[in-house]
Order: sequence, then structure tokens, then C-alpha cells
Amino acid sequence: MKIIKSLITTIILGAVFFSGSAFAYNAGNTDDRCIAPKFKTFSPPEKTKDTPVPEVEPEAEVGFTVSGTADPTTIRAVAKDQPLKLDIIDRKSYYQVKARLPAVLNGKYVRIHLKVKAQKGECITKDGWLIKVKKADEVATEAAPATEE
Repeated sequence: MKIIKSLITTIILGAVFFSGSAFAYNAGNTDDRCIAPKFKTFSPPEKTKDTPVPEVEPEAEVGFTVSGTADPTTIRAVAKDQPLKLDIIDRKSYYQVKARLPAVLNGKYVRIHLKVKAQKGECITKDGWLIKVKKADEVATEAAPATEE
């Protein structure tokens, strides 16, 4: 009797452990696996713990790269509710993206929000970084040397 109870317990435990792996296999959806795209190489670079927020000139060019798993038609960049016009270059294994900041962002802190969808599946990746746009007055003052009389 003790052997039968032990055998039944072993069978039940085995069924519990192995049933999870049996249900995990889905032969119909092996090609629909989604690989989420990644954003990298921000220009100007992202702020880190030990560095200040990067400053750029008004209407400066910003850029980033997106992994090749992204659908290039879905790459979006928005700065302070202003959609950026993107120049996307296919580099085979990744996409290089450049954009020029709008003039209305003069003298403000700006977070550039990025969004892209994967080529396969429904993965959506969001990212972004913070920059500071100098005022046009500050740029003109820095460019013109002070003359003493």
C-alpha cells in the first residue's frame, strides 16, 4: 500500500512539473516572436549621473540610431509636442536617424520622445533624452567678442 501511494505521488508530481513545458510549446506562433527594437547613440549624448544636461544651439541637429529590428516607417520623434522631421538612413543592421530642432524650442529644456514599432509582432519601444536649447540671444553674445574702449 505504501508503495502504491508513493508511486501515485510520484506520477502526480511528474505530471505537474512536465505539463508546464508541454503547454509552453506553441508550434503555430514560432515566427511571430517579437524582437523589440533598441535606441542607441544619442547625439548630443544623454545626461548621465555625473554630467550636466547637454546644451545645443537653437535649431541644432539631433540624432540617434535604432536597431535593425525596427520598422523604419514607424520611427517617430517628438520634442515639446512638436513632431520632428526625420532623415532616416538604412545602414543594413541599424537605422541612423537625424532631425533638426524647431525654432520655437529656443531657450528651453526639451525632452525628445522616441517611439518605434518592431518589424515582426506588436512590440513598441519608447525612449528619449533631455537636452537644453540655448537662447538665440546667448548664442549671439557668445559669438560676438566683447570690445573694450
